[in-house]
Amino acid sequence: MSSNHTTMEQHNTPLPSTQTHSSQTHTHTHSSQTHNSSQTQTPPHTHSSSHILLLTHSSSSHTPPHTILSGRQLDLLVTMGKINGCLKCVFFLLNAVFGIFGVLMIIGLGKAPPQVMDHGSWAWLLAFSVGILLVSILGLTAAKTEKTALLIGFAGLMGAIMIIMMILGIVMASYRNQLKNITPDSMRPMMADDKVQEVLVNVQGQFQCCGIMSYEDWGNRIPLSCECLEDNVCTDRPGHLEGPAKIYSRPCFPIVSDLLVPALTVSMGVFFGFAVTAVSSQTLQHPNALHTHAHTHTQ
Repeated sequence: MSSNHTTMEQHNTPLPSTQTHSSQTHTHTHSSQTHNSSQTQTPPHTHSSSHILLLTHSSSSHTPPHTILSGRQLDLLVTMGKINGCLKCVFFLLNAVFGIFGVLMIIGLGKAPPQVMDHGSWAWLLAFSVGILLVSILGLTAAKTEKTALLIGFAGLMGAIMIIMMILGIVMASYRNQLKNITPDSMRPMMADDKVQEVLVNVQGQFQCCGIMSYEDWGNRIPLSCECLEDNVCTDRPGHLEGPAKIYSRPCFPIVSDLLVPALTVSMGVFFGFAVTAVSSQTLQHPNALHTHAHTHTQ
């Protein structure tokens, strides 16, 4: 009996070891699952911190969300870029032309005779010519460097010039129409002004003419500036008048008008051209705007 009991105890002895091993295996398996779970699941406080950091970064940076442009939008951006490039070329060309025009005016005024330089209008024309040259240089520099300060300053200056040039262009157009509609009766009262007579004497010697509308504008005494030395443009002085025996047959006003009308037309074109330049300069205040817009949306 005792022998059988001993034998049963010997057979039952390893059982606790097996249970212990099974328990350890279960514990190890649970630990492994816990470890894997800890690796795959982010702790709540870590996820929250990352989320807060992401929100902080998003709020601090103003980078717009990445989008993909359609083919039509890309074509539109390319077309706008080409238009901006064409406007820039036109802007360069206009400023170069006006700069050359200003230089030519300065050279021409520098060769003017002393009596013209003494006139007040000569100083105004010289200041205008220098102003054209300086504005052209500023415009070329601003377009070349593409500096915001220069572009804004040039745009503001051209805005003011645009208004002035539009007014002057309208005035020149009005003067041109008035010159075409002038009659002899409206011009003769001007002969009473001594300054007009002084200017007319210089004009007669330069253009080989006499009087505004005819030699009769001088009344009974014709000045020596009307003396004609060439037979093809001469006429005999009437016997009841005093002055040279041969006088110019052509009046001065048609000759001067033929010169003034084209000059006024050119001046009007220059003034309106400056106005167009002022408008085109507004498109160059931010010359890289299209490029920046396209780069932002294609990132």
